[in-house]
Amino acid sequence: MFKEVAMQEKKRVLLVDDDVDFVDLSTTFLESKGYQVVAAYDGEEGMKKAKKNRPDLIVLDVMMTRLTEGFDVSRQIKRDEKLRDIPVIMLTGIRKKEKLPWTFEPDDTWLPVAKFLEKPISPPQLLEEIEKAIG
Repeated sequence: MFKEVAMQEKKRVLLVDDDVDFVDLSTTFLESKGYQVVAAYDGEEGMKKAKKNRPDLIVLDVMMTRLTEGFDVSRQIKRDEKLRDIPVIMLTGIRKKEKLPWTFEPDDTWLPVAKFLEKPISPPQLLEEIEKAIG
C-alpha cells in the first residue's frame, strides 16, 4: 500500500541581476529555505523566463546591460496581463555608490514595484522581504 504525501509546491522566485556572485549566493540560500529559484542575467532573459515559467515573485536589479534596464523591465511586467500581478522587488546599489541624497519610492507609473531595496543586501534580508511579499 502506498502512502500519498501531499507536498506543498515550492514558491518560484525569478532573480534578474547581472551580478553572478549575488545570483549564485542568493540562489543557494533561497533554495535551502525551500524556494525554487530561476536565474536571469539581463532584462530580456528575465522577461523570457517570466513568460515561460511564471514566478511567484521577481527580484530585479536596476542597472544591468543598460543603466535603466530594471526600470524598463518593471514597466514591461506591469503592462503584461499575465505578469502584472507578480510582486517585484527592485534592487540597486547606485544610491549609496553615487551618494544620492534621495531614496526611490515605488510608484504605479514610474517605479511599479512592491519594494525598492538598496544593495548590498544579505540573503537573510532578501528572504525576509520575499516572505513579506509572498508569504
